[in-house]
Amino acid sequence: MTCCAELDNLMDRGLARHAQPYELTNGRILTEIDTEYYFVFGDDRPSFVGINYCPFCGRALSRGLWNLEKKKQGM
Repeated sequence: MTCCAELDNLMDRGLARHAQPYELTNGRILTEIDTEYYFVFGDDRPSFVGINYCPFCGRALSRGLWNLEKKKQGM
């Protein structure tokens, strides 16, 4: 479900999460990035930081950037 094994490893360890923003009800979202991928900081009430690009392979993860790339390919 992820773009690379390294990001998948972060998700397995609970340091990143793939979810819709409305599903992150137990913490707070610190960024306004239109994405489904977040870094997770903290335990009891975590903070979520949206990710534009995968920090390992560089693939665009945010919906906004992904849509821009699709438009460029279509031109």
